[in-house]
Amino acid sequence: GVLMQRWLRDFAYYGRVAKELIFPRRCAVCATNIDNGYVCEQCRREYLLQRQLPCCPREEYLAGQAAPLPTDVLYSALLLYKYEGVFKDVLHKIKFEGEAGWLPLLREEAELALPSAKMRWLQQFDLITCVPTAPERRKQRGFDVPQELFAGLLEGRSVGMEVLLERVRHTQPLYELKPEERKQELAGCFALLPHTKVRGKHVLLCDDIYTTGSTFAEAAQVLLDAGAARVSALALCAAQANWE
Repeated sequence: GVLMQRWLRDFAYYGRVAKELIFPRRCAVCATNIDNGYVCEQCRREYLLQRQLPCCPREEYLAGQAAPLPTDVLYSALLLYKYEGVFKDVLHKIKFEGEAGWLPLLREEAELALPSAKMRWLQQFDLITCVPTAPERRKQRGFDVPQELFAGLLEGRSVGMEVLLERVRHTQPLYELKPEERKQELAGCFALLPHTKVRGKHVLLCDDIYTTGSTFAEAAQVLLDAGAARVSALALCAAQANWE
């Protein structure tokens, strides 16, 4: 069950550590020896985005004349890397081939791309949570990708990673859908867990990929409807439309 999957994941990770003692870790792009992360400092510059999306509700949205865009609903959104090349490849390996041994490397990449005054940046949030994975996918993989990627956010914080939301309806894969179809597919798929208190809180919502922002917007709206004061987004990678 879950314990066996956790053991296998840990075994994969420590196996990688042991291997690196004999064969040094190499950059996924240029094969230079590296001490941490997934790519070397030079190659990282090609992928680093660190883009803060301009989030401000539009007049027509506030007047009830337009459906919400993610930037109408979110208080802020920080996108760390471009979703392309080796970053796209490794997330595919993790999510679709169950190769969990890569997760610690991407966790280090997430840490390297966060604002330099990380603790000060984190202080603005009362709660940190993740966009929930569908239960059947979590069971199949044995881990939750966003939770694994952003576990490092919690070091030195008195507040832990909270599980605030659940998926209450199965959704088909979104990557083949157009923006409007994504919205329809996601409508009503998240719900607040019982006994969750978010009223008046600033929540940081984390996920691995920001494509159109529809998933973030849908999850954020549930939190806002439950009384959250603000919801901000943090994504490891962002699809091309967000950085062209």
